[in-house]
Amino acid sequence: MPKNSDETVWMTITEAQEYLKVSKTTLYDCMKDGRLPFYYIRGTRQRRVKKADLDTLMTIGDRTQETFHEES
Repeated sequence: MPKNSDETVWMTITEAQEYLKVSKTTLYDCMKDGRLPFYYIRGTRQRRVKKADLDTLMTIGDRTQETFHEES
């Protein structure tokens, strides 16, 4: 993944999906509800996310507070 001078790693939605091993729907839900900031490339509808923001989405699990969902 290319980096710019301040070490920010930008990812496409497909790269982000593969990195977190989640569906595009999950990523778009996170963007829609504000959990995942995103950026447009000016003049396009192409979105990019920062890898650091993806890492921030991840949190240590707490089984006492967990709502279980079946994974497919």
